[in-house]
Amino acid sequence: MTARNQSSGMSRRGFLASAAAGAGLALSRSVLGQAKAAKVDDVNVAMIGVGIQGSVLLSNLLKMQGIRFKAVCDIWPYRRTRAYRIMKRYKHDVQEFEDYKEMLAGVKDLDAVIIATPDWLHAEQAMACMKAGLHVYSEKEMSNTVEKARQMVKAARQTGKLLQIGHQRRSNPRYLKALEYVQEKKALGQVTHVDGHWNRHKKLRFTWNERTELAKDTLTKYGYGTMDRFRNWRWYREFSGGPIADLGSHQVDVFNWFLNAPPCMLVAAGGRDYYKDHEWYDNVNVMYEWEYDWGGKKCIARGFYQVLNTTSHNQYFETLMGDEGSMIISENTLWGGIRREDTVAKAPWETSKEIKDAVAAMGKAAKKQEKKEEKKEETKPEEELVGHSEGREGRYFPIPMPPDWELPAHRWHLENFFAAVRDPKNVKLNCPGEIGFETCMSVLPVNEALAADKKLHLKPDQFKV
Repeated sequence: MTARNQSSGMSRRGFLASAAAGAGLALSRSVLGQAKAAKVDDVNVAMIGVGIQGSVLLSNLLKMQGIRFKAVCDIWPYRRTRAYRIMKRYKHDVQEFEDYKEMLAGVKDLDAVIIATPDWLHAEQAMACMKAGLHVYSEKEMSNTVEKARQMVKAARQTGKLLQIGHQRRSNPRYLKALEYVQEKKALGQVTHVDGHWNRHKKLRFTWNERTELAKDTLTKYGYGTMDRFRNWRWYREFSGGPIADLGSHQVDVFNWFLNAPPCMLVAAGGRDYYKDHEWYDNVNVMYEWEYDWGGKKCIARGFYQVLNTTSHNQYFETLMGDEGSMIISENTLWGGIRREDTVAKAPWETSKEIKDAVAAMGKAAKKQEKKEEKKEETKPEEELVGHSEGREGRYFPIPMPPDWELPAHRWHLENFFAAVRDPKNVKLNCPGEIGFETCMSVLPVNEALAADKKLHLKPDQFKV
């Protein structure tokens, strides 16, 4: 049977796989509180890049009030025409463009642009759009080089335009609530270690129908040369920062955010051990070190981060461990929770109405899950752990989450961006260019460390623009 802590009603296994539920708590003003308070005026929007990620953003934007698409741009007609038809179906008066420069010259009433092109184009396109008077939402990674990311921040400052980088966890109310428990309620005590990974197992090279193939001169014009390089740009050094930027930046950004400091040291290992036709590493393992402030004193936190492309074991989540407790958090709302050491005195928040309501709200889901697990255990012998030291049970709690705010992960971040576009004096971006740059500086040097087989020491000035 699953071990259970009676005080919280949450099992050890539930700490890793719990239903995200809560008590209808008030959201942080930095997310939808601002978006709801802002006046919902129409904003004229263009999209540059409507591939896989662009389509995800488009599906969210079509459900948002006050978004009026005026232009869609993509060098691949197959993608562009599909997005155009969807926008027209939703009654948007939209134009198609192959070249973003022609779009900027041809559409004069734009307010904002969504950029979801390959990483190497973000800086060029974002800077051109800001200079043309548009606010910019740019997907991460901010750029595939630190220098180009720095130029983006400078352009935002020079033009006075908003630049939001697509680290969407920064606007996710579940993460904001978790941050409150770490930084304000001190639920983990002093954070000493962190751990994160993103493991996936899938066919990693994209194919295409011959009927949709781009002409050779078009591929050459836009810098790809071949259809394979265009479709599989993430695996080419010229176009991306590799898996540590593509996936790892999301989670390393969480550690920077929760510790309120960038890393001061990293050492990496990895390689092209499985997919020999890739230029980038298929596995990356990084040890990080952060120096951060805790109650007025300088503390050290160390952590491990891993990206694998050969297994989906344990999927993706972040763990923070402190001297009083630990926390697992993920965009996958079926994962996560807070664990308190049973040798630590109970904190007031442990018996708060918010926590009690969160535990109660997940009761039905937890019981259903336990019944499924018990049936499995009846037919499967209990595993024996040999040579392990017996750990303490601890006290387990869910991360409170409002049940009436279950929106797709990217929606919160887009809401924050457009709330700031409408009311820039009162609404702050949750991930402006300065934060995106800090994350770039945290992950792109990993590739340098790996190639040189050396430890890198990062100085605070390197994270500033």
